[in-house]
Amino acid sequence: MKQHLTLGVGSLVLLLAGLPGGSVAQQAATTHHRYLFSAAFTVDGIKNLQKQSATAFKAGVAKFFESAGGKLESWYFDYGTNTAYGFVDYPDEIAAATAQATVNAGGFAHVTYRPVLSAEDADKALAKSVAIRPPQQQ
Repeated sequence: MKQHLTLGVGSLVLLLAGLPGGSVAQQAATTHHRYLFSAAFTVDGIKNLQKQSATAFKAGVAKFFESAGGKLESWYFDYGTNTAYGFVDYPDEIAAATAQATVNAGGFAHVTYRPVLSAEDADKALAKSVAIRPPQQQ
């Protein structure tokens, strides 16, 4: 079924931030950190995109993430701002930082990562937050 992407970034996070399938034992044994990324393309980055298809570029992005230890979950292009958005899983923060530095050093885009939580992990964080006093009350 075709869908049109008219969601804001916050809605995308809520819609797409669930963990991939697999058994509970597999998920417990392997820790993954999910990130929402945005890649704002430079002029040279847009020129590079014009030389290849979007699907070929997406495949290259997936291969790049894999080389850094990650797995691309989704990728969308916002033609209004020349920015790509998506979700990627990394085994740890070092892998995410490595990928970010590599892309930014390449000069075709400026990428940023935002860690996101599943609804279940957000519930855990919110449950803990009621037991901790805010800084102004310490």
